[in-house]
Amino acid sequence: MFELKLALLFAIFAAGAAGGSLPLWRGGATGNARILGWGNSFAAGVFLAAGLVHMLPDADRIWRELGFEFPLAFALSAFALTGMLLIEHVLLPEHVHEELHVPSDERFGADHGHTHHDGHHDALSAYSALVALSIHSLVGGLALGTEQNTTRVLVIFFAIFAHKSAEGFALGVSLARSSISKAQRWRLIALFASSTPIGGVIGIVLGQAIEGRSAALVEAIFLSIAAGTFMYVATFDVLRDEFPHASGRFAKWLAMALGVVGMSLLAIWS
Repeated sequence: MFELKLALLFAIFAAGAAGGSLPLWRGGATGNARILGWGNSFAAGVFLAAGLVHMLPDADRIWRELGFEFPLAFALSAFALTGMLLIEHVLLPEHVHEELHVPSDERFGADHGHTHHDGHHDALSAYSALVALSIHSLVGGLALGTEQNTTRVLVIFFAIFAHKSAEGFALGVSLARSSISKAQRWRLIALFASSTPIGGVIGIVLGQAIEGRSAALVEAIFLSIAAGTFMYVATFDVLRDEFPHASGRFAKWLAMALGVVGMSLLAIWS
């Protein structure tokens, strides 16, 4: 299991690094917006089903096995979603939303509709984007690292991997538009790509250092919180950005539905 987790964490690192590097290599946003929009919508479906079908029920089962009658899994999940909403949609400056929360046809197209800020604000946007994107990446890594069930480990991996490159691309676009030096941009992309593996390694160490009731308690906590962040990513991070315009909505919905169905079917073997 240890070797498997390390391999999966490396794959997640590679996905984040590749997605973040593309805008820096090409000097800005580029690519096929339609295909990327479908892929992002599919990832949202994977995240949504992973949180609702796999992680939240598993967390609730563990809490109940530990003797808790109060639905702690659902409460912690709701608190996690609420906390991510506070961080990304209340505390972040408005111009950061222009970097992170735009439709794929604008984010991955030409530098369409972008208002250039001064160097200070551009740098602030990039650093704020790094913090916001890294927080739920870290939580997802913690959940993967502490998880002991192989099927659930793979479920968490597929959900994170499906969206990591898109998140990295969003950060790369923000960095490419900023006044931050080229060398620092690459360091920040590496830091973002490392956020999930860092969380995963911490989770692995925790999982090996504790056992019995304490280990089950840690697993239940991280599964509950990760379920909330996964649902947040699916809804507020992806779907709200992919469905603002009428064109292409059905194709994106279909891609999302395929993600939900595919991930839900995995529950048969869980």
